[in-house]
Amino acid sequence: MSASSPRLVTLLALLGLAPVAYYMQGTGRSIVALSLVSVVIIAGSLFWMTQPTESSTV
Repeated sequence: MSASSPRLVTLLALLGLAPVAYYMQGTGRSIVALSLVSVVIIAGSLFWMTQPTESSTV
């Protein structure tokens, strides 16, 4: 398995927006927007969890 950057994997999670947006255009249902929001929340959470932090050891 290759060692990939967690931040890169997070950005790849945003690729999940493409099928959701395509499906939303085809159906026109507003319930699909909840899936769009879910993908954004998941990708944002991953991005937040993998960002570098300043740790202070006491």
